Amino acid sequence: MLSYALFTILALIALVSALGVVLMRNVVHSAVLLGLCLGMIGGLYALLGADFLFAAQVLIYVGAIAILFLFVVLLAGRRAELSERPFNEIVGAGAIAAFLAFALLSGVILQVKGALAALQASVKPDFVPTTNSIGSVMFGPYVVAIEVLGVVLLVALVGESLLAKGLMDQENGPGRGAGKDVAG
Repeated sequence: MLSYALFTILALIALVSALGVVLMRNVVHSAVLLGLCLGMIGGLYALLGADFLFAAQVLIYVGAIAILFLFVVLLAGRRAELSERPFNEIVGAGAIAAFLAFALLSGVILQVKGALAALQASVKPDFVPTTNSIGSVMFGPYVVAIEVLGVVLLVALVGESLLAKGLMDQENGPGRGAGKDVAG
């Protein structure tokens, strides 16, 4: 009975904070709520007895990704309000990017299904999934897919930083771009 109550509380906090991430106009508040949501999901993993997922969720997502988002938001110095024009002239490019992201996600899901099938095929009756067995399945036959995913994430990070630099140059106006000396 206590586990059901904890599950309900954690799930409700996760849902409300996820809605807050999307609906808040202040970017800093959204980043903090994202950390809260990811922490509650880690708590759900702990309730389910998935110790590896709990540790990965807390260490990687709450400890690294959410804090990184918060630092980027604070260091970028951008306005916290939403833009008045949610769509611009590059809708076609956005649609192509969304299709490619969907195709990549579909491929990753198929790879994960294959990894889970391989893990279940190698399961003995007294098998307990541990970090060692999960790691041997992930980095055995699927090491290339993991490395490609890492390269894709690196390219996305570099592209985001170039886009942010271009946006900063546009906000500063002509002749006042970031890193340029302006005499006067």
